[in-house]
Amino acid sequence: MIPFLKSSVALCCVTACAAALSAAELPKPRKVIVKPASTEGALAMKRFNLADGLSISLTAAEPLLANPVAFDIDEHGNFYVVECFRLHKGVTDIRQHMNWLDEELASQSTGDMLAMYERHKVRGLTDYSDRLRRLSDTDGDGVLDHATVFADGFNSPADGLAAGVLARYGKVWLTNLPHLWLLEDRDNDGVADSRQSLASGFGVRVGFLGHDLHGLRLGPDGRIYFSIGDRAASVTTLDGRKLHTPETGAIYRCELDGTGLEIFHYGLRNPQELAFDQLGTLFTGDNNSDGGDPARWVHAIEGGDSGWRIGWQFLKSAPWTTRRGPWLDERMCFPDGVAAHRIPPIANIGNGPSGLTYYPGTGFGNRYANTFLMCDFKGTPSVSGIHAIRNKPAGAHFEVEQLDKVIWNALVTDVEFGFDGNIYISDWVNGWGMTGKGRLYRLAPTDADPAAHVVKKLFANGFAKLVDNRLANLMSHADMRVRMAAQFELAKRNNAEVLAGVATGADNRLARLHGIWGLGQIGRHTQAVNELVLPLLSDADAEIRTQAAKVLGDAKFESAHGALAKLLADKNPRAQTQAAIALSKLPGNHTAPVLAMLERSAGNDTALQHAGTLALANGTDTLANLANHKSIAVRTAALIALRRQRSSQVAVFLSDTDAHIQLEAARAIADAHIAEAMPQLARLAKRTDLAKPLMRRVLNANFRLANAAALTTVAANEKQAKLARAEALNLLAAWENPSGRDRISGLWRPISRRNTAAAVTALGEKIDAILRGTQGLVRTEAIAAAARLKLNQAGPALLAIVKNESAGGARAKALQALSGIGLEQLAEAVDAAFESGDSNLLSAATRLATKVKPAGAAGKLESILAKGGVAEQQSALIALGDLADPAADTVIAKWLDKLLADTVTPPLKLELLEAAAKRNGDAVKTRLEKFNESRPGPRQNPFALEPYAETLEGGDAAKGRTLFFENIALSCVRCHVIGEEGGEVGPSLDDIGSRVDRTHLLESIVNPSAKIAEGYDFFLILLKDDSGYVGIITKETATELLINSPEDGLVTVKTADVKERIKGPSGMPPGMQMVITKRELRDLIEYLATRKTAAAK
Repeated sequence: MIPFLKSSVALCCVTACAAALSAAELPKPRKVIVKPASTEGALAMKRFNLADGLSISLTAAEPLLANPVAFDIDEHGNFYVVECFRLHKGVTDIRQHMNWLDEELASQSTGDMLAMYERHKVRGLTDYSDRLRRLSDTDGDGVLDHATVFADGFNSPADGLAAGVLARYGKVWLTNLPHLWLLEDRDNDGVADSRQSLASGFGVRVGFLGHDLHGLRLGPDGRIYFSIGDRAASVTTLDGRKLHTPETGAIYRCELDGTGLEIFHYGLRNPQELAFDQLGTLFTGDNNSDGGDPARWVHAIEGGDSGWRIGWQFLKSAPWTTRRGPWLDERMCFPDGVAAHRIPPIANIGNGPSGLTYYPGTGFGNRYANTFLMCDFKGTPSVSGIHAIRNKPAGAHFEVEQLDKVIWNALVTDVEFGFDGNIYISDWVNGWGMTGKGRLYRLAPTDADPAAHVVKKLFANGFAKLVDNRLANLMSHADMRVRMAAQFELAKRNNAEVLAGVATGADNRLARLHGIWGLGQIGRHTQAVNELVLPLLSDADAEIRTQAAKVLGDAKFESAHGALAKLLADKNPRAQTQAAIALSKLPGNHTAPVLAMLERSAGNDTALQHAGTLALANGTDTLANLANHKSIAVRTAALIALRRQRSSQVAVFLSDTDAHIQLEAARAIADAHIAEAMPQLARLAKRTDLAKPLMRRVLNANFRLANAAALTTVAANEKQAKLARAEALNLLAAWENPSGRDRISGLWRPISRRNTAAAVTALGEKIDAILRGTQGLVRTEAIAAAARLKLNQAGPALLAIVKNESAGGARAKALQALSGIGLEQLAEAVDAAFESGDSNLLSAATRLATKVKPAGAAGKLESILAKGGVAEQQSALIALGDLADPAADTVIAKWLDKLLADTVTPPLKLELLEAAAKRNGDAVKTRLEKFNESRPGPRQNPFALEPYAETLEGGDAAKGRTLFFENIALSCVRCHVIGEEGGEVGPSLDDIGSRVDRTHLLESIVNPSAKIAEGYDFFLILLKDDSGYVGIITKETATELLINSPEDGLVTVKTADVKERIKGPSGMPPGMQMVITKRELRDLIEYLATRKTAAAK
């Protein structure tokens, strides 16, 4: 349905267990850990904050279930719960293997991913299995009391985290990459006795944990919809088509038997769950990238691209861009971002969208009418819960009309409306890791809705035995699920006559829609039935026209072409939009009415503009002829249509008079990598008036095409923007061995290693003038380029910079460049540095002392250790560690004696220990061993602070800031805010340096649960009479505890009555110090320690 071209890469055709073990050969999974029964689940309810008018009760808890990711409820009230046991026990996270990153981004198939596991000798992939549990209420008291393992054995090396389930009609669909599974329990014993893979090939990379296959939802068209995160996919359908989307997440749909699989929407990062409103429009919550970008509430329109690409996850900031590249820098993740190729989010809501559902219409009266419930999972209960989201139309797109909270202080993973009219939620309990615990809770209205009982009875009895007229009447029911079930049963009977009667004659608009959708179910395989829908394109009701267009397009009913083309002039934007999408699937010439529609809308309706673009992309090959059209909206649509076709003709729009269209053309060529059009993009480098996003793509095109002269011209041109000049120099510096990751998209687009001759020749002629004629960033990048390319011509200018007292930090960089190039000016420059009062320059000179005058260097360095500043002393220790002279051992041994006597100043300890570790002399080795034996090693006690004591002082705050905001393995901004950047999961760290000392900072990283920030430290207080409270301990004396409980308010408890107090773990995972070096840990602590001022309110 979305026209992805077949990849030219040799793909592995992944079938049921390609490149892995067959199900029969898989080892039996290990026994999983599930905690025993306790009162914790019941007591935890005291912690929850409920919206007014709701009550809560515990429906099930461990050991009936554990680690619940998702669940569904069948027509008989059975719960199917997806349980996670492979988290870090068979499924890893790329953040733990950043040395794999190039292979990761290059991976194009599940087979590629498995080959990567094999290359790196990954073990333990088959040890554990996620599983699907069925829970039942055997005595009708509303509490689930019986559980069976419905299915397990999902422990092949390629298996991910099972994350989606749908239970209907006695069948169960389960998403667990690489498969979409169909499970059946024919004897109703609670255990599946057959399983079939309906599709395979999902998951082409390791990715982030949880970016798996999920989101199962039954659509009003009778098809299954499901989603994958940016672990992405390369799927071969049952009929042999290739759906190759290895660089982004997507939403798929197929018939119940897996046929007709197609991509519905793409450009998503991790759309955990899906839900339709009563008009059949699909929505999802898409997760943020932990880079300061917000999560997104998404209108998942058919054929749409929401903009995300996996490469952006790993792009770091530079002076000319932000982290995540264009995703943040060009505001593609915000509703107000302007990028014509993607559907902007409706709104930015939450930080961890997970479970999602839509109010079916009964159970809560009108309270949640036209409302979605979306879980916001943030790893910590105190900031997690469920949002209630109500949309309102904005043309054919949407905006949020109302946003409320349903429940808070609960780490909810999924939410569904039961057939009994209640809301059910699954509770992960605490943290990001597996706890072996899990709960299901029921949220009920304090005023019961009498319609709920009728719905429950209808589904318990089933619809198969109801007569046609009864089914037709039920299509007017207040509950969407009842309407759908009646529709599906009539469609199953191929009863087009009754469905047509409802579609054309019912008084209830919603009934008519279900009649149309039912005809659509039949019409997809029986074309004649679509004749019954055709007259509805001219119905008086705009929504009837809209849905008729959708159904006829899905059926590819060619006889509807003329009427659909006419509908493009409809006054209703939704009708126009669906007509254009329908025409995109039909042969025939509809270009003229599409252009007229686009011109009238003038680009003011995102969804309508997208639909027109889709119709053009799939309907004409003369799009380049529209480059001179008077309408900006038409030219934009033609351009984006060419981008979808990956046509080099998109380059014609680079000369458009509208700056935004020029940028869109550049985005098409650079971001979608239309190689044939790169030369035209590169030629724009002569212009000096280009905005940064366009110029960056122009420079990157020249880099990819090896146009060193063009980049040098930009770098030397004083009329160019400073950022452009600096980036041009940065690209020249990377000339010889360019990264395989594209500069703009971050995607794997390798460039062959190339000789530096062209860059050396081009820049060598200009480097002296650039170094002498620039300051700031341009000069810094010129110094770096001269060093990387070893430009001998730079020597005199570099020496002049070293001697220039007003050159600031450039002096040390210039000295280092002279050393790297090996120029004759180095000795003179080092002498000048030692005579200066510049601490950075002195530090750099100290490191070079052994290179310039190795004889006697140890003595000079020892003298610096005695008298220099901290930076110089650190450099002296580093230099001693590298000095090929036994005299260095003597100096280091003396300083180790000081360390053993605890007289070394803290900022020098890390450099001393690192220098000592490099030496082989016995005097050094003996002392170092003695010191290491004096404190526990990290393997002896992973929570001990002593092994990291040398990281408390002496770090580089600027480097620490970069770690905080950009290190993927740490992902600090996933949870913490500094300034206006970051997530609101954990406490703000704006003034953390004034609130705690450095030891506390270290402890919060090594053992985050030791001291939890106020407001995040919930306790479960169990009393001797088996009652209890949940809340924050606000005051404690020898005899009493004062507890602030969300349910009970302020409560005073005598300590003598306390049986046990259970502290909830921190939402921050332990062991973060293990994913970075000690030097990086020290830099991070230094940065946090400098944060002294609270953010302005």
